Amino acid sequence: MNYKDLFRRYKEGMINDEEKLIIEQEIERHEAVEEFLSESIDEEIYDGWNTSISEHHEEETNKLKKSVNKRLRKVVITSVLIVVALYIGIFHVLSSIVDRIYYDPSATTQSEESEYQNPDFYYDIQAYVSLNMPGYSSNSFTFQESKGFGKYEVSYSLRDLFSKKEQRYFVNISRGKLTYALDGIFSSENRFGIWEGFERIQRHFPNDNSENATTISEEDVQRKNEKTLQYLNELNPLSYISMSIVFEKDLTMEEFYNIRQEHPTLDFKWVGIRTVQPGIQWSENQPLHLVGFNPNFNDELSSSKRPDLEKYPLFYLMDFRDYSGLENIDYPDKFYQSYGIHFRSRLEYLRNREDYVNMFDYNEYKTDFYADALKFIDEHGVKTYGVLVLGTAEDFLERIDDIPYDSLYINGVLPTKPNIYYD
Repeated sequence: MNYKDLFRRYKEGMINDEEKLIIEQEIERHEAVEEFLSESIDEEIYDGWNTSISEHHEEETNKLKKSVNKRLRKVVITSVLIVVALYIGIFHVLSSIVDRIYYDPSATTQSEESEYQNPDFYYDIQAYVSLNMPGYSSNSFTFQESKGFGKYEVSYSLRDLFSKKEQRYFVNISRGKLTYALDGIFSSENRFGIWEGFERIQRHFPNDNSENATTISEEDVQRKNEKTLQYLNELNPLSYISMSIVFEKDLTMEEFYNIRQEHPTLDFKWVGIRTVQPGIQWSENQPLHLVGFNPNFNDELSSSKRPDLEKYPLFYLMDFRDYSGLENIDYPDKFYQSYGIHFRSRLEYLRNREDYVNMFDYNEYKTDFYADALKFIDEHGVKTYGVLVLGTAEDFLERIDDIPYDSLYINGVLPTKPNIYYD
């Protein structure tokens, strides 16, 4: 049977019931197949389309994340670089500029160039104490820490050469000014108490018309000396004494050296140096300035480094044996000549450290005084008007008549010499 012809006659209604049944069964069968195929195709198309959309979204999301992360990284890195640049610029570059404007105790401009250099403050404090504070020494290393923008925390030690007690002091500095300083080199007792007995110094300034000016007669001085000697006789012979001795006349360094050699049991701890003519004030408002040096090698800490040796020869007195300026001079000339060179170097050093002196010294005219003192000793030589001496009461009583003193003053008395079994 021709199915195509049969189907045509079905559409024209020209078939019998049996043929109609055959056509309708075929139609049902085709509809079922078509429905099945349609559902299968739709499902594949939907699944494919859905998968494509999902992958596309995921790809777009990944691209967006990468773009955002890239931008965030750029922003973060840029921000970090800006912060680092600001930190370096503000806290290092700008801070270092401010540090250079004001006194910097941590600088190493004075020390010899080497891998290790002492800070300037180390030499500053040594020179200041030895010149201005009789009976004390700076006997340990200093500490100085920069806090940025001209601010520093500083500490130093002072050793009392009489009691042998040592104490550390702390100082805060902010842009060339002291913001915290207690006692130590700032104590008036440390500066001037040791010289209360130097009446002869005051008698050298008869033109002082200030309210505190005093005139002490020879009789008063003699009476005071007698009381001092009487007091020594009443003490236990082992009592340990700190005494200021003013000479009848100024002594050269050779004369002082000879006295020191003649009295080895007496410990000369400080030598006051004449820096103005007797009877003349250094200035109208500053009548009294006392400077000197310690003639002992071991009372002051010394490192292997030195300030400029050409500018400051014998900054440390112990170097006198190797100093080329004294190589052709025999003992004892070499020894006592080194005193004057050492004193002048310390004086010259402080004269050139104006920022330090202006901040740490009690007197704003002190650098001018150092300059005038240098001129005076260059013209008149290095001479001493008096000394600070330590010894037992017995030693003083045995030796004092052989010392050409004008006046005596006892600064302090201890029951016995400190660490008597160790010195």
